[in-house]
Amino acid sequence: MRSEQFAWSGRDWRMPVWLWLGLLTMFVSVLHIVIDFGVGLFDLHGTLSLTETTTLIGIALIQLWWAISFTAGAQGNGGGVASAGILGAGWSALTNGFPIVYCPPVCPEARPLTDIGHLGSIVFGILLALVAIWTLWRARTLPHWFMPTVATILVVGTVVSLANSPIT
Repeated sequence: MRSEQFAWSGRDWRMPVWLWLGLLTMFVSVLHIVIDFGVGLFDLHGTLSLTETTTLIGIALIQLWWAISFTAGAQGNGGGVASAGILGAGWSALTNGFPIVYCPPVCPEARPLTDIGHLGSIVFGILLALVAIWTLWRARTLPHWFMPTVATILVVGTVVSLANSPIT
């Protein structure tokens, strides 16, 4: 369902709160991923295993789906806003934020960006999910569930693949 209440005209910088927060959440999430690869958590030398391949493709697809969700939501599609909220909670907060248990603040690896990536992913991921729910509730719109379903499948599939990938 289309709603002008959370759409963005693109004529000025006054984007909806959910979109600003979504972009910030995506930023800290990508920062965390880059740090993980930078500190060598994944050995990408030689032939990749099936799980390493699907993890890398899944991460790339999540970033693509996030951009598609932002675009759809900015055009007034409630499914895009809901999808962004699911990616915030499921991918950013749970997947990128949870590793804080393995390297709590002050994490010596890639300091201080690791802590920013972990804490930012948790805080902004949860906030994005809450703001997405609030935005949809305020607009009194029920989103079509195609986009949120794809977001959920991408997150769950990538997490399963990641859980089965060798981490060095």
